Amino acid sequence: MIKRLTSLSIKNNGLPFRKEDGKMKHRLIGFLCLLCACALLTGCESQGRIAAVQVTLPPAMVKGEAPVADAEKAYEQTVMMYLPSLDGTRLLAVPQRVTAPAGEHMAVTLCEALLAHPGDDSAAAVGAGIKLSLAQKKSVEVSGNVATVNLSSTALGLSNEQFFTVAQALANTLCQFGDIQYVNVLINGVQPGLNQEGTLPAGCFQMNMREDLTALWSRASAPMSQNRRAFTASLYYPASSGRGILCEARTFAFVSTDIVSLTQTLLDALASEPVTLPRMPRCPDFRALLAAAPAVEERDGFRVLSLRFHEEMNTALIDAGITRSVMMASFVYTFTSFLPGIDGLEVYIGDESITTLTPSGVYRRVGETIYFPDGVMSRRDFDGFLLTECPLYFLNENGKLSRVERPIPSSDAFHPRAIYKQLLEGPQTYDSKTGLQSVLPRDLTADDLLGFSYDGNVLMIHFSDQLMKAAEKMEGQAVERMVYGLVDTLCCLPGVKRVAIFVAGTQPETLGGTIFLPGDFMPSPNAEE
Repeated sequence: MIKRLTSLSIKNNGLPFRKEDGKMKHRLIGFLCLLCACALLTGCESQGRIAAVQVTLPPAMVKGEAPVADAEKAYEQTVMMYLPSLDGTRLLAVPQRVTAPAGEHMAVTLCEALLAHPGDDSAAAVGAGIKLSLAQKKSVEVSGNVATVNLSSTALGLSNEQFFTVAQALANTLCQFGDIQYVNVLINGVQPGLNQEGTLPAGCFQMNMREDLTALWSRASAPMSQNRRAFTASLYYPASSGRGILCEARTFAFVSTDIVSLTQTLLDALASEPVTLPRMPRCPDFRALLAAAPAVEERDGFRVLSLRFHEEMNTALIDAGITRSVMMASFVYTFTSFLPGIDGLEVYIGDESITTLTPSGVYRRVGETIYFPDGVMSRRDFDGFLLTECPLYFLNENGKLSRVERPIPSSDAFHPRAIYKQLLEGPQTYDSKTGLQSVLPRDLTADDLLGFSYDGNVLMIHFSDQLMKAAEKMEGQAVERMVYGLVDTLCCLPGVKRVAIFVAGTQPETLGGTIFLPGDFMPSPNAEE
């Protein structure tokens, strides 16, 4: 029996039709057939016979054509740009139509649109007359629910209060969809801080539309008192299996803004267990491994944070299952995101200055030796280490689809082709859940995805005829699970609500003789989170 999964997907929520679901339908169709037969008997008795009557469900509408390549653009959407009011006292929401890039998070587009917005009759451009832009390389990084925006050197002309206004405008704009909740703002990879001395951290910005800019700035720029003060910092933890680093934003109470105190608090935070990131290796007690207090050195106009650890640091990292390269990436990203004015890090383990690293196990730059001139490590040296959690759907022991989170490169996390490749790999030991099974057959390869494109909120994916051949070998509900494993996973991408599947240039009537393929699919409501 062929299941019609999609022709009436709006009324049936994308669920397969079952025999018992169609009893009433069959009775109605039979009654209509009887009426039609009576009418024909009445009107055509002289012909001596009755014409056959065939009643079928209407065919599903096929949206668009099979994509033969990967789309460059995804969809258009009206978003809000948060611009300062003309008197500078608050941020105003100004609607603007933007086009989302295919395979990328919209964060870059939103930042570019905000910085380029000229303002209008009620709102001014951000930047107070200074033309702002993004830094060219890795200008916006997204890991988890944290975005880090890297502005170009023109932002150095902003006053501290003007920088604060720009950062809050970026936070309100980027956080409007909810997937991003925290925003770091850097200038040329450096956290500028909020005072002239470069001692007051800015921390993570969050969306705030309740308070005016004057109140927000007054609180953020207030000097430290004798009481502890809380800041939200981005912590970049080593991911499991040495794959890279993952970000988690947390709020901490800092005793003072002294660089030594700030650094030690962050080291303690990294040594603690993350709150939202599952199955992460436990970092060593870094404070206990310090051979000297953290220090800042001035080198040719650059400020370098120096960390010196005992020789036992090597053994502690090995015991924790953390490679040197991933740990150094964690240090560099964490400290340069939060500590004001820090251009890079210098790390000693025992008497050894870390001047080279050869990563292994990571997604990017495996086996490629990274060199650090004068032993100073900066963010750009580790840009391939940044990961984010990617939702994937596999089968649990009960044969139901189950969602897992997998750390993958942040640059891949929003690209349909990259997500398809992750599904092909099947369950991995570093997923948030274990004991699951793949939804895709071994017969499929990365090359079998011929292209993808968008039609509004519908993602259209085009496979070679290998998908049809693989489905013909599958038994029972395997084809249905394969289809919904793809659909549920791809519908986790921003802006995607449904998925249309093409095979060898068309939407065939069935897939594997069991699934009615034309039309588009909505996510299965039976999948487990």
